[in-house]
Amino acid sequence: MNGELKPSEQWLRAEDQGCFDERVARLEWLASKAPRRQHWLFFGGWLNQQLFEEARYCFVYGQFLSSAILGFAFVERTLAAMFYASGRDDLERSTSKKLFREAQDEGWISKEEFDLFEKARKIRNPLTHFRTPVHEEQPESRAFREGSEPYEVVEGDARQILEVVFRLVERNAAG
Repeated sequence: MNGELKPSEQWLRAEDQGCFDERVARLEWLASKAPRRQHWLFFGGWLNQQLFEEARYCFVYGQFLSSAILGFAFVERTLAAMFYASGRDDLERSTSKKLFREAQDEGWISKEEFDLFEKARKIRNPLTHFRTPVHEEQPESRAFREGSEPYEVVEGDARQILEVVFRLVERNAAG
């Protein structure tokens, strides 16, 4: 092949170059949301840390559905792990809505944050639970109503869920 790129290498290089500026912008947005603390604690251990890292990675690379779903899984698992660490083993299989309500009752999140967490849940639900193709919660239906593209809608959704993710990371950061 004498220095020629294989087709798979050509494809990856073209893909990398074609969306490089957008990836940089998304990475800078993530960096602006990150806690300015030296140590970040991940309740729930390695798996929760991986959910966090992969949600961010997917976001940078424009995989917004994956980012939203992984980010919300991080939120649910983190809250359940925080309750478990505080001696509450009764919430192990609770719904996200119950976890949010209990976190608000404990003073871990404010009413405003509860509303943000609930909004994230409502974004996540049609991504993970079947809805008819024209259901009003579907990203393509929302895009039609907003006069935008579904890709733009799910990017905005991923950003909203990542905002919630970073609120939990901030809450558990130290230093």
